[in-house]
Amino acid sequence: MLGYSPDECLAMERFPEPIVAEEDVHQARKHMRLSVFKRTAGQDFEFHLKRKDGTTFWAAADWLPIFDAEQRYLGIRLSVRDADLRKQAERKLQATVIELESAQEIQKQYLAQAREEQARLTALLSAMSIGILFVGRDNKVLYTNPAFYLIWMIRADSIVVGMDAYDVLQSSANLLKISDHSSNNILRTPEPTGVSESVEIQMADGRMVTQLCYGVRDDDRRLVGHLWIYEDITRERQTADQLIYLAERDALTGLFNRHRFQEELNRLMAEAERHNTRMVLLFFDLDEFKYINDTFGHRAGDAMLIRVAGEVSTQIRRNEVYSRLGGDEFAVLTPDVSDADAQILAERIVRAIARIPFQFEGHNLRLTTSVGIAVYPDDATTSDDLVAHADAAMYQAKEAGKNTWRMYSRELDVSRHMVSRLSWNERIHRALEHGLLRLHFQGVFETESLKLSHLEALVRMVDEQNPGKIILPGNFIPIAEKTGKILDIDRWVIGASIQYLKHSAETPPIAVNIS
Repeated sequence: MLGYSPDECLAMERFPEPIVAEEDVHQARKHMRLSVFKRTAGQDFEFHLKRKDGTTFWAAADWLPIFDAEQRYLGIRLSVRDADLRKQAERKLQATVIELESAQEIQKQYLAQAREEQARLTALLSAMSIGILFVGRDNKVLYTNPAFYLIWMIRADSIVVGMDAYDVLQSSANLLKISDHSSNNILRTPEPTGVSESVEIQMADGRMVTQLCYGVRDDDRRLVGHLWIYEDITRERQTADQLIYLAERDALTGLFNRHRFQEELNRLMAEAERHNTRMVLLFFDLDEFKYINDTFGHRAGDAMLIRVAGEVSTQIRRNEVYSRLGGDEFAVLTPDVSDADAQILAERIVRAIARIPFQFEGHNLRLTTSVGIAVYPDDATTSDDLVAHADAAMYQAKEAGKNTWRMYSRELDVSRHMVSRLSWNERIHRALEHGLLRLHFQGVFETESLKLSHLEALVRMVDEQNPGKIILPGNFIPIAEKTGKILDIDRWVIGASIQYLKHSAETPPIAVNIS
C-alpha cells in the first residue's frame, strides 16, 4: 500500500506519524492518543497517507484496544485501507526526501526496536493460554511461557532454559496416561515440510492436551530450532462429548433416543444383509401406563419409566441396543439370534418388569408389559415395515391378555388398516364427530327372581365404509385408552345414556362403565 518494508516502518521515529500527510498529522496524533489513553475503539478515521514514492492518497483507519486474558491493556491494533476510490480524489505531492540516519544511529534504533519487540512478544506469549516451548537445534530449551508450566504442571520457579526438552517433560508433576501412540509421538520432530501432525496426549489426571510442532528457519532457510505448541482441550472435548450424548440420549432414562435407535436399526439391518444373518426387534410398552400417569400424575409415570429402564437394562447384553422411543414405548435390537433366543429375552423382559415393586403415595402399583417380536428379513425387508410389524405383534400380545409376548404373525395381522393405531385414532375421531357411535344394552338380572335389575350400557361403532356393519369395542377401545380418546368416548356414553333416560320414562336404571 505504501511501498515501505516492515523494517523501514519500524525504523521511523514516532511511527506512524511520518507516513501521515502534514495537514493531517495533528488530527492523526490526536486520535492516536485518544485511542491509547482512553482505550477506546474507533473506525473510519479518514486522512491522507504518504507512499514511499511521495504520493499521497486518502486512507481510512479502524482500531481496537488489545487486552490479555486477565483484561490487562496491551495496546491497540490498527488497520488501514485505501480510501481513494471512495473519496474519488487523487492528489499528487512532490516526493519528500528522507535523509537516512548514519549507519551507527540506524543500528541503535534497530537494537532499541528489537528490544521493544522482544518485550511485546514476551508479554503476548505470557498472556496466551497455549503452552509454548522453543528449543534450539541441539534440543535445548530456549524459551517457555507460563501456560506451558501450567499445562505440564511444572513448578513456576523451575528454571528449564538450557535443559534438554525431554528432561523438562520428565520433570512434570503430571504423569501421562501412556499409550504406544502418544508416548512415541511426544517431542517427535516434523518432517522436512516443517509442520507436524497434531497429536493428542491423554494425561493421567484426565486432561486432553494437543501437541503441534513447527520447524523454525532463518532467512537463509537454515533450521535454527523447533517451536512446540501445547493446548489443553479438555473442556472443548467434554463439551463436544456432552453435545453428542444429548443428541442421541433420552433425557429422562439415559437410554438411546428414537434418532439413535433409527441409526442403529439401519446399521444392524445392513450388517445382517451383508453377513446373511438375522436381526430381531423387540417392541414393548407398559400395560395401563396411561391410567397410572393420569391417576397419580406425571411424576409417578416418570419414576416408573426410569425404574423400568434400569431393570430391563440388566437383561440386555453388550451387543444389543436398548432405546426409549417416547412415552412408555421401548425397543431392543438384537443382532444374529434365533427365534428361541429372542423369545427367551422377551420372557426375561416380561418377568423383570412384573417383578418390579413400585409404590407411590402409599399405593402398590403392579407393572406389566406386552412385547412384540419381529425378525429381519423374515417378517420385513425395510426398517419401517419391521417397526410396524413389531408394533402389531405387541398388540397381538395385548389381545392375548397382556403381560406376555408374541412373535409377529401375518395370519393374526388381518386388515392392515385396522392394525394402524394412527388409522384407528382418526376413525375414532370421525366417529365422535359424525355420530357413528351407538349404545347397546344388556340386562342385568337377579339370579333368584330373574327380575331385571338394571341395564348395562355398551358402546359400539358403525363402520364408516360399511354402515350396515357394527364394530365391537375390542377393536377400538384399547387404542382410545392409549391415545386419550377414551375420555371423549366416556362423555359421549354418559350423555347418550342420559338422553335415552330422558325420552324413555319406563327405562330401568342404566349402569355406565367409566374408563
